Amino acid sequence: MSKLDFTRGEIIAAKYEVVDVLEESPLGITYRVKHQKSGKFVRLTMLRPKHAGRDQKNQLLDIYRRVKDLAHPALAKIGELGEHEGVAYFTAEDFEGTTLRDLITEYRVEGKQLGVREAAQIALQMLEGMDVLHKQGFFIRGMRPEYVLVNVKRTGPRNANIVAKVKLTGSGFWDLVPAGVLAEDEFARGESQYLAPEMKSFEPVPSARADIYSTGVMFYEMLTGIAPLGTFQMPAAIRPDLPKIINEIIELALANAPDDRYQTASDFMAAIQRTMSDAEVSDDSSSRTRIWPIILGGFAIVFALTVILYLYIPGEDDGKGEKALDVVLRNDLKAKVQEKIPAQVQIEAILRNHPPNMAYIPAGPFAHGRMNYDPDRGSAEPLAEPTEVAAFVIDKFEYPNLLGAKPKNNVDYGEAEALCSEQGKRLCTNLEWEKACKGLMNAVYAYETSVPADTFDPAFCGDGLVDAGYPSGQLTSCKSSYGVYDLSGNFREWTATAPPGKEKRRYVKGGQGGKSAQATRCGSETDESSMFKDDGMSFRCCRNVDAPPYVPPAPQPAPDAPKTP
Repeated sequence: MSKLDFTRGEIIAAKYEVVDVLEESPLGITYRVKHQKSGKFVRLTMLRPKHAGRDQKNQLLDIYRRVKDLAHPALAKIGELGEHEGVAYFTAEDFEGTTLRDLITEYRVEGKQLGVREAAQIALQMLEGMDVLHKQGFFIRGMRPEYVLVNVKRTGPRNANIVAKVKLTGSGFWDLVPAGVLAEDEFARGESQYLAPEMKSFEPVPSARADIYSTGVMFYEMLTGIAPLGTFQMPAAIRPDLPKIINEIIELALANAPDDRYQTASDFMAAIQRTMSDAEVSDDSSSRTRIWPIILGGFAIVFALTVILYLYIPGEDDGKGEKALDVVLRNDLKAKVQEKIPAQVQIEAILRNHPPNMAYIPAGPFAHGRMNYDPDRGSAEPLAEPTEVAAFVIDKFEYPNLLGAKPKNNVDYGEAEALCSEQGKRLCTNLEWEKACKGLMNAVYAYETSVPADTFDPAFCGDGLVDAGYPSGQLTSCKSSYGVYDLSGNFREWTATAPPGKEKRRYVKGGQGGKSAQATRCGSETDESSMFKDDGMSFRCCRNVDAPPYVPPAPQPAPDAPKTP
């Protein structure tokens, strides 16, 4: 057990009794603790020694001096800076509420959506807190819903109005964590959508505009229930009850280039405030929001069929009808999967029972086979059908599942199966592999940057595939929205599934240099003899969610030195 890990009832620094674990982040592990003498509850964050050790002592003290007197309602008030058995910690005020992540999930599960005023209240307070930090020279850089605490109270007739109070956690202490570590954590969680594009580069330059981008993503997610991924729809296209000016606000906040965004948090706040004063949003907007899913349920099928019949004209080959069919299928499957996605804290708990570098894939249906609009499909491929797959975890990279490592190639099926078994894993089925590749939006290719990614683009991961392959994760955009890399590129991969009536053969998925546009599609699959191997063949492993907890192998003793005569 590391020096950061504590269980309920343990004592930290001879005065704080651990009550509960609140969150784990690149900064450290945060607990709710009770001061033994005063009985007061506070939040205590044990800082990771690699970011707050002896080498960072001066930086840590400087940050503490600059944040301890910051008194803003949207910032969790910092208490003391201390040390326990050589590990630094800081305390902050306790706050009765939940995280923004849990609030968004609650609304999604209940089939509700936050009203414009509700989302604006929360976003404005987030920006107020950020503005204070930015003026002190602090940038959070890896902002996400888990780091926003929200207390919501309902008031007025039928409890239709809400009053939200917001606190940002961590304040200036985020400066201790290198930008690359924050980015790696976002990718590891499969939620890099909160990172500004410039923060995903090899030389990230932190600025207020990076935090503005993250806030824009969360504002969008509060309004629509989903985070914007790749080429996303504007909020008013998803929710017709939203003021159209919301689209302009989101477009500026989420601009790719930092210079095209709001330049300060104050600018972003002013835009939201103008919207709330100018837009004609009635006081009962929250009640209208609640009945929208009911209305939508009545009209969705009729509307979808009308669009399809309008666009799908026999003899026309522009793909409009096929795309319309895919939109209906994708939205239906996405909604069914989202209902089954656990809270982030539950996913993190699941992943702790498995070997490192594995991604969680939720239960639910996906589109198995080729999509209707799939220009590079094979002529004999069956049309996609909704197919249920249980939740599972999958290696993020090809074996040995290490970022930057050269994948093991030239392996036959038996060797791949044995190497997975040595790690307490198994080969993935062809359905698991395909679902992890297609992601939540059932993309044709595993391109995180464009969801759904229906068109082959060699710039991402299909160009120049050769037998030598490339280091795992090197092409950062060549990953699915579930955070699994190189499924549409690098080597071909074994699966555990035998084609019907061919028990001595196995389906093979993934990269193939000779015909990249067709073979790197998530739905493409061929089969090979179990004995086949060549320089272009690799694999990755899977595990059942409820598999026994992973126990790392015991370190092997060093061999005895040869005796000299």
